[in-house]
Amino acid sequence: MSRPDPGPSTPPSPGTVVAYTDGACSGNPGPGAWAYRLEWPDGRVEEAAGAEPGTTNNREELKAVREALRAVRRRIGNDPGWRIVVRTDSLGAVNWLTRRWKRNANLDLFPGIDPLVDARVAFEHVRGHAGNPGNERVDRLAVSAVHEFTAGAGG
Repeated sequence: MSRPDPGPSTPPSPGTVVAYTDGACSGNPGPGAWAYRLEWPDGRVEEAAGAEPGTTNNREELKAVREALRAVRRRIGNDPGWRIVVRTDSLGAVNWLTRRWKRNANLDLFPGIDPLVDARVAFEHVRGHAGNPGNERVDRLAVSAVHEFTAGAGG
């Protein structure tokens, strides 16, 4: 059964959105990419990925979280009825963003992420390459984005 898409002007009813995030790098540093998958309570799924030439895996993991949270906020704004669960295989992303670990690198990224992490956001670590469908999907998206980028750059 197909549901009509009301578009971005009509936010979905409050609930929990699950954001799977991942970063990938070919060489570290080297060409890399981030990816996210948003699973909305109404069954809709949104996916995106992006790549750049000189980066690290940790940067891409953090950018994946940032881009996922930006996409969620575009739909829900500051509605307090929503919960956002970020699932990532990056212990670094979880621990840096919850401030369990000291931030020593990628300091330029945190000012763009920190305002997006509020009481509605929970982080869950998932084991990478362990068969979790959402995590496996964002891994494939990120790796594909790196391959597409390097192929397009003549690499």
